[in-house]
Amino acid sequence: MSLKRLFRSLLLLSALLPVATFAQQPNIVFIFADDLGYGDIGSYGSTVIRTPNIDRMAAEGARFDQFYSASPVCTPSRAALLTGRYPIRDGIHGVFHPESYQGLDPQEVTIAEMLKDAGYATGIVGKWHLGHHEKYMPWNQGFDEFFGVPYSNDMGGLYYFRNQQAHFEDIDQRYMTKTYTEEAIKFIDKHQAGPFFLYLAHNMPHVPLYASPEFEGKSKGGLYGDVVEELDWSVGQVLQHLEKLGIAENTLVVFSSDNGPWRLMGSRGGSAGGLRAGKQYTFEGGMRVPTVAYWPATIAPGTVPDGMATMMDWLPTFARMGNAELPKDRVIDGKDILGLLTGEGDRADQELFYYMNGELRAYRSGDWKLKLPYQGMGGWLSYFHPGFAKGHELLLFNLKDDPAEQINLAGKESEIVEQMLAAIDTFKSSLGELPDAKVTGKNIDRGPYIKLLLTIIGKLLLVGLIAVAVIWLGLRWAWKRVRK
Repeated sequence: MSLKRLFRSLLLLSALLPVATFAQQPNIVFIFADDLGYGDIGSYGSTVIRTPNIDRMAAEGARFDQFYSASPVCTPSRAALLTGRYPIRDGIHGVFHPESYQGLDPQEVTIAEMLKDAGYATGIVGKWHLGHHEKYMPWNQGFDEFFGVPYSNDMGGLYYFRNQQAHFEDIDQRYMTKTYTEEAIKFIDKHQAGPFFLYLAHNMPHVPLYASPEFEGKSKGGLYGDVVEELDWSVGQVLQHLEKLGIAENTLVVFSSDNGPWRLMGSRGGSAGGLRAGKQYTFEGGMRVPTVAYWPATIAPGTVPDGMATMMDWLPTFARMGNAELPKDRVIDGKDILGLLTGEGDRADQELFYYMNGELRAYRSGDWKLKLPYQGMGGWLSYFHPGFAKGHELLLFNLKDDPAEQINLAGKESEIVEQMLAAIDTFKSSLGELPDAKVTGKNIDRGPYIKLLLTIIGKLLLVGLIAVAVIWLGLRWAWKRVRK
């Protein structure tokens, strides 16, 4: 029996015996894109954006068809990834801004803290976005090393941190993806003896979009395509380096996105493929994200996991892989999905509660998805721009038959609707007393700026009217002279 087949046999045994552990702790590299759409990757249907390295991961590893972020916006999604819990449990309802004084509760246990206790070296390269004040920063959340920025690339006060030291120099965002890639490779070099956990969280393709000169203008997908193709190059650099060091076989590499595409940004916001809506919405386009996992010694080529999985599932999965201990004093909402990766098991359940702004807006159970009544955003503007959405009544979709969420079956399947509404009530009751919503900032009084703008516009209009009047009077005077 080959070593590879023997390892697979042992892995199957571990799926049958929950107490089993890995003899050798694998390295873990988690690569996160920002606002990347379900339809922006070749292996997910894109015909204009070239992503050969991510496509290779999908072909030689596992490609999830039904993988979900826990939120259609970044901060809650990242909190869910790192804690394995619905962000509502920590009062994280929306996106932190530079004006926010709060962050991920230090009492939450992150993947980094959990793996660090199991002997892993832990590092983050890229975007943090879980609180930028001292006690919320990565070094107080289990990460040994940090190189990156505290929040999104469209926010003010954006500087690189190296560990606890900020470098107050302007960032040339054209080279951001390249810089992160170089830092990621340095971390891998430093900890190649393993085990290590690297969280590589890119700022792209969140707007504003930037690509390095080597990639700008090269994609058929415009600037957005340039940016995604450079992200794919970055993935290729990481894979090649793991192979060069001879540690690829024992390293799980995951590539995913924090939420769906920001369709409000038009051509700069990406594509959800055939899914409905995008970022900011709890339709499938906002929370179903492209996700591939590559682990040569363990995941068989061409694996397509059956059923759904969520971003919260990685914490319990990494715990099992890394022989780490799960927190026992709190609810972990994620499920161990190692069996999905190996083709030797299923996810424990097929449920997901969709939240936006702290409000439960939808619920999936099996193939059924119930979408609660929604007031909409921008209403009539949706006729002119896909980034806005009309309100809707209670909706019920069969995602197996209708992943685009076009056919409302609520009127025909009243029994299913009742069962799902009851399940929602049960879940809400199980949450108990929740913490207050964290204050995310953006409480700027724009009144003075609006008044200033209106004053300037008024003056310009007045000057324009005077100019028109002077010209008219001049032409009238000239006309009278000509007639004389």
